[in-house]
Amino acid sequence: MIADHDVVVTTVDDALIRNDRVLVLVGSEVMLLSLVGSEVVRVCAGGLTITELGVHLLAVFGEPPNGASVHDQTRTVVGSLREVGVVHVTSATE
Repeated sequence: MIADHDVVVTTVDDALIRNDRVLVLVGSEVMLLSLVGSEVVRVCAGGLTITELGVHLLAVFGEPPNGASVHDQTRTVVGSLREVGVVHVTSATE
């Protein structure tokens, strides 16, 4: 499980920003990210904790739809991006 204090770092090989969305290269895969995914890639280049990232996403996009928790939605987005190699999540204790 991704904890609030875990650090998220962008791990793409290359990126191109077009109209607020990011096109990323990860290995031999090219992906066009959603607006939220694009924002995560942009702000996590130097690393942010899940809590810091959630606060940032809330400021940029507002409350998640359907009454979802900002922190739960942040973990979900980060988990999806981690699965495809766009970000790496490191425990703060590592």
